[in-house]
Amino acid sequence: MSESKIEGRGEKILFVEDQEDVAEVAQAMLEELGYAVIYAPNAQAALDILQERDDIDLLLTDIVMPGSLNGADLALRVQEEIGLKAVLVTGYADKAIPSDQFDRFDVILKPFRMEELGERVRAALDAS
Repeated sequence: MSESKIEGRGEKILFVEDQEDVAEVAQAMLEELGYAVIYAPNAQAALDILQERDDIDLLLTDIVMPGSLNGADLALRVQEEIGLKAVLVTGYADKAIPSDQFDRFDVILKPFRMEELGERVRAALDAS
């Protein structure tokens, strides 16, 4: 597999994950792949970051999170409001993803390997 198919080019990824240990591992993977990562522990924090910054290239968000806004709803909102591309992540494949989300967003199942994460993020960024 060509490294260019998984490597980042310094793009900024807003990564939303409520489990700190998972966030640390995934952030390290993304940074090793060449992406700049901005971390948010929940959907509201992600929205706050997006209010302050306009340089985010991709939203990578866990689906199941505490609070009134889950990751799928967050992805829909930012896609509709600002046109931000999004990839969803979940450890609950069978119950966490509404069927209409499969058509709109790529979904990565936990646990994932760095190569898979890199491929899916690169594909989302390169999609028109």
